[in-house]
Amino acid sequence: MATKHKSSKAKAPDKAKSKPVKRASKPPSKPSKQKAKPAVKPSAKLSRPAPSKAKAVAKAVKGKKPAAAKVGARSTNVRVPSQQFAGAVAALESGIKLMYAEDYAKAVKAFNKVIADYPEEPEIQASAKARIHACEMKIQDQKRTVLRSADDHYNVAVAFLNGGQLDSAVTHLQSALKLAPKADHILYAIAAANALKGNKDQAIVYLKQSIDHRAENRFQAAVDPDFAALSEEQSFKDLVSSR
Repeated sequence: MATKHKSSKAKAPDKAKSKPVKRASKPPSKPSKQKAKPAVKPSAKLSRPAPSKAKAVAKAVKGKKPAAAKVGARSTNVRVPSQQFAGAVAALESGIKLMYAEDYAKAVKAFNKVIADYPEEPEIQASAKARIHACEMKIQDQKRTVLRSADDHYNVAVAFLNGGQLDSAVTHLQSALKLAPKADHILYAIAAANALKGNKDQAIVYLKQSIDHRAENRFQAAVDPDFAALSEEQSFKDLVSSR
């Protein structure tokens, strides 16, 4: 009987093997091609400073000034523009506009005024002087330009008139008049230049010729500030009065 009991226990495992347990039909997972990341070594934790060192670092940081204090100290050195400086910049910009308009003679006059009016602004003065030099070079280039027509001489003369260079203006106007003796605008400009120079008689003569060729010039001369010196002259009043 003892032997029979032993043999029945031995058969139990064979019965289990005959009926395998069914599992879900999952495809076998492919082995990952990615390399396994190395595990963090426990020794990495040892990179923190020891308590004594941490206290020393905290003490050193506490003794330093914050970065904001440096920024504040820097801002005190920034120059606040004064009214005089702003006026100098505005005057300089006016001259630059004339320069870009190619009215070089008038631009030179404006830059010289900047230098005279703002002696305490060295940077503005240096900029004005540099631009005066550039304008003078441009004026020299204009003089070297071959002037063939009456209008060429007239345009150069107008630039000189605007810049207050009356003698140079008259020279070019006379050259223009030789090429176009009946041009009323050239005669008018010669009259204006002579009026500005104080040559009243010559101004009247040329203005009369200009009006003879174009009657509308009398109305322009009546309000033109270039003829202000002739405003009290009876001959001038007779010329500009409507008939």
